Amino acid sequence: MNRFDRVTSLLLLLQTRSVVTARFLSEHFDVTERTIYRDIRTLENAGVPIGSEAGVGYFLEQGYRLPPVSFTLDEAASLLLGEKLLVSSLDENSLQDFKHALNKIRAVIDTSDKDYLSSLDADIEVLPTGSQFPIDDQAALDHADAAESSDQSVGGEHSALTGKPIARSADRWLRECRSALVRRQVIEIEYTAVTSNTTTTRQIEPIGLFYYSWHWHLIGWCRLREAYRDFRLDRISACTLQPEQFARHSRLTLQQYLNEQPGRDQLEEVELLFGPETARFVGEQRYLFGFVDEERQADGVKMRFLTPVPEYMARWLLQFTDDVEVITGEPIKQALSRFSRQLVTHWGTSGDPS
Repeated sequence: MNRFDRVTSLLLLLQTRSVVTARFLSEHFDVTERTIYRDIRTLENAGVPIGSEAGVGYFLEQGYRLPPVSFTLDEAASLLLGEKLLVSSLDENSLQDFKHALNKIRAVIDTSDKDYLSSLDADIEVLPTGSQFPIDDQAALDHADAAESSDQSVGGEHSALTGKPIARSADRWLRECRSALVRRQVIEIEYTAVTSNTTTTRQIEPIGLFYYSWHWHLIGWCRLREAYRDFRLDRISACTLQPEQFARHSRLTLQQYLNEQPGRDQLEEVELLFGPETARFVGEQRYLFGFVDEERQADGVKMRFLTPVPEYMARWLLQFTDDVEVITGEPIKQALSRFSRQLVTHWGTSGDPS
């Protein structure tokens, strides 16, 4: 962020809080406190009435107000992404409040920008799992530890609870992808596949952004494979928008693509009964396996899932040993039995010699 943008953002931040400390501002903008002092003087020299109190912080003098602030297109588009993510993470009233606020933003932007947001809205989907944020994701925790050890936390923000740097999503290129979606631009990417761990150069005709399993995925026609492909954004190491455009009608819409995916109507319904103690440790991991809902019972917590990967789910359930019961889901039972026999065979040969 250049100095002009930082000073402008600092003024906006002062208006959002009754008082802020130099330390908070330095961490927020990832600069030194000495830099913040210079920025404050710049605002004061420009006529902004900033008050200060030793040991307390800075504040705007009462009665001072900035004129109405306009939103950039990128800011409005980011709020639209936020709305998609919040659908299954907020209660109905709070979600409606957020939508009303977003509509107010739409009302004051240019007509061309409104068309941009409307087009982008149709090209983005979020898989409703009940939670979109990797609260207990070990990768997120590892990322936070790495940021702490290297002193490279994003924006210098720290958790008020743990004091550690706040982990950020590893997904990148969202701004580039959403721009290419609306303009129907070809994207060239360097992509490392999860299965082979090899990197290839791909030219993609993007049709949508799909959020599931805690990651954004770019969906598009891959010219290398001559087929539609799903690219996880955190696996993209380079992304370049090409000047070439493709015809919108020549490709599927995101909804058409999702509806045609094999297995969407072949999800296995699974009901599990977790013991009271085990249920406390299931946590956010359950959302990786298609968690739908839960019901507390006298002998534990019954959870319902719709999963496309019964065997993968069975491997996850093995850690809970005899404190989970499969109520419905024959493929899960069969996989658990098979894996249990394999474990007995494997560990039975190296047991306690006594």
